[in-house]
Amino acid sequence: MRLPVRLGSRSRIAAMIVATLMIGTLTTSCGIKPHSMKHAAIIDVNWSEDQNRDGAKPELAATADSNPKQDSGITLATATPPKSKPNAPAKAGTAEQAGKTSTTPPVLPPVPILLQKPTEPAVDYVPKKGAKLVALTFDDGPDGRFTPEILSILKASKIHATFFTVGIQVNHYGSMMKRIKAEGNEIGNHSYSHKDLSKLDRNQILSQIKQADVLINKQCGYVPRIVRAPYGAVSPLLRTIMKENHRDLIGWSVDTRDWAGSSVATMRANVNKNTHPGGIILMHSFGSKLDNTVQLLPLIIKDLKNKGYTFVTVSELLAAKADAKAKAKAASQSSQSKK
Repeated sequence: MRLPVRLGSRSRIAAMIVATLMIGTLTTSCGIKPHSMKHAAIIDVNWSEDQNRDGAKPELAATADSNPKQDSGITLATATPPKSKPNAPAKAGTAEQAGKTSTTPPVLPPVPILLQKPTEPAVDYVPKKGAKLVALTFDDGPDGRFTPEILSILKASKIHATFFTVGIQVNHYGSMMKRIKAEGNEIGNHSYSHKDLSKLDRNQILSQIKQADVLINKQCGYVPRIVRAPYGAVSPLLRTIMKENHRDLIGWSVDTRDWAGSSVATMRANVNKNTHPGGIILMHSFGSKLDNTVQLLPLIIKDLKNKGYTFVTVSELLAAKADAKAKAKAASQSSQSKK
């Protein structure tokens, strides 16, 4: 007859551990899966330059998805951390402290962006007495379709114009930039990606102008002095920045509305009615609705020439205005001295 064997406390604990391990092995072998992990959200941001040009915000190409079967082959799994009390801070010099490295970068103030001073050659333009001046300007280019046609019309008419170029376009059409310059036309800065500068902070504005400066300088050999804000949207901050950096912020006096696909007849009537001496006419050299612009250009050149207008670049127009102002001031001082 066998006597019952009493197990000590240590033996009982060892038996329990063995039993637990056996249960786990059986569970796995029977196909029972452990609790599934939660999958992190996967977001892919797609930001095209063409959308950015038109002021569009970045679009999300893929939305967050926690289903591992629909994550395009990307699986980011994270286990839900158990709730526990924070560990006590390690003492200096301990192994715990030596084994941990902070992954949080230090917060630093933004580095201010600096613009290069304009290197565009100075323009000294003195118009004939009584001359009526007007400047043709073309925004948003260059491109490979409309810009060449516009340049050919200007050359055939023996006149020059001013092209306010967008950095993204400059980067793609370097040879067209060289042609604009070679044929005697002026180049201005129209930002890098056609963003509304009135809604940006200081560094964002400077970044938009500087990136375009660099690309224009690369193709044409100078940093332009004149700047036109996309959409004509101007803020007090933008005006201050332009003044600090010796830039002339240029607007317009006549908007042909060619960007809206206006008819040739409507645009022609608009230009003839609203153009006055010292005026600046706004057109575009890149866009989807500019066939009428190419048809309009030779017509208004002929109309304005018949009215006695002389076509100049924006910088020539500014120089002429400065000359007229200086002469008026000198005449006033002379008149005062005779009294």
